[in-house]
Amino acid sequence: MIGDARTVLERRLQEERGRALRSLRGVEEEERISQREASGEVARVPSSLADQGSDTQEEEKDFIVATRESDRLARIDAALKLLYRDPERYGRCERCGEPIEVERLELVPWTRLCARCAREAEASE
Repeated sequence: MIGDARTVLERRLQEERGRALRSLRGVEEEERISQREASGEVARVPSSLADQGSDTQEEEKDFIVATRESDRLARIDAALKLLYRDPERYGRCERCGEPIEVERLELVPWTRLCARCAREAEASE
């Protein structure tokens, strides 16, 4: 991989890592607020079953966001690790060994598959 492209992609990975961490911190903060409310530090009693349902729905949404962001963060960290330890392998498809399209790497710098292999993998799921 050419040095300038590597620097740009490394910067993109670091930016995306920061976004994922901020998102996770936001979910954690919401959870802390919910726990304070549940413990009675903040008086909050749902006035109806609908309010309880809304609270549960919000908790489920936060869990989904946290799961998705944790997965994305793990993929980003794996890509950064590969970029630092074995830069020749970064940007190569793990399935077919061909270079991953630059446009694809610019959009999803943590991807491990070229577009063709990613389509094939999705189709087989």
